[in-house]
Amino acid sequence: MRHNTDEHHFAHTPVMLNEVLSFLESVVEADDAVIVDCTMGEGGHGWHILEKWEHVRYMGFERDPDVIKVAEKRLAPFGDRVTCINDNFRNLDIHLAGMEGGVSFILYDFGISSFHFDRSGRGFSIKQDEPLDMRLDKTIKRSAANIVNEDSENELTDIFYGYGEERWARRIARNIVKAREKEPVLTTEGLAGIVLGSIPRRFHVKNIHPATRVFQALRIAVNDELNAIDESLVKSIGFLKRGGRITAISFHSLEDRIVKNRFRRWSKGCTCDAEPLHCQCTGRPLVKLLTKKPMVPGEEEIRSNSRSRSAKLRTCERVHEEGRR
Repeated sequence: MRHNTDEHHFAHTPVMLNEVLSFLESVVEADDAVIVDCTMGEGGHGWHILEKWEHVRYMGFERDPDVIKVAEKRLAPFGDRVTCINDNFRNLDIHLAGMEGGVSFILYDFGISSFHFDRSGRGFSIKQDEPLDMRLDKTIKRSAANIVNEDSENELTDIFYGYGEERWARRIARNIVKAREKEPVLTTEGLAGIVLGSIPRRFHVKNIHPATRVFQALRIAVNDELNAIDESLVKSIGFLKRGGRITAISFHSLEDRIVKNRFRRWSKGCTCDAEPLHCQCTGRPLVKLLTKKPMVPGEEEIRSNSRSRSAKLRTCERVHEEGRR
């Protein structure tokens, strides 16, 4: 069954799609192939996977109830081959219970979708003046506005430097505290203006808004994204069948570092978080690294989709069952 392939139906252009499909080629031959997309978003990667392989079963995680409605509608033509799960991917073990060792491919595409930047109205983008929210899941208690207006100067500095690697973090935090003494900082325009005035013009980077790192750091803090990534990865390896693969696409150096470190530990037979001298895991490799260095988008993709420019893709393949010495 063929489906309309007009890309205008896709608000979100899937990043590094060809690379993802190439890593899928050798693991979807079995009739019972299960693909788990931990970051389904609006269904961009999922649509192409389901269209290319008509026998695979697809399970997609999306924590934002507004976005999952878009994905469900988009993937509806594929019928009962699709299961959409409205939950944080850190809880994948709950939804995959009973499927241990049976998943063919697990995909992560970190960051947020075009919907959040362009249409959510939650303050993810610097381009529109919107309320400072940034919550992907409304059960999250503290919004970006709560953090900006309630956290101390030291706490804000830690967020901007730790999650955004922003060299002007202290000055920006100090100016936010001064500004909110007069009135709360409640909008993206208000926050961006403070950041803009905090960074000397000679340090502005062409084509990148000076507040980009601060906005990214706030989003990560609000949604506890880095902890969720590591928690999910730790759980994911147990569900992967021998010969199965995990592909992760990162857009931030901290995301990529988590993936790189976890993959390397698995390649040395380690599934724990202990220091090497105290590790009691098996010495047999659990995975083979298929990308010794991360893959990056080609020039053509970057030209057609500027949001792909910072993407890094890593893939590993399961080679042994987990065990102990």
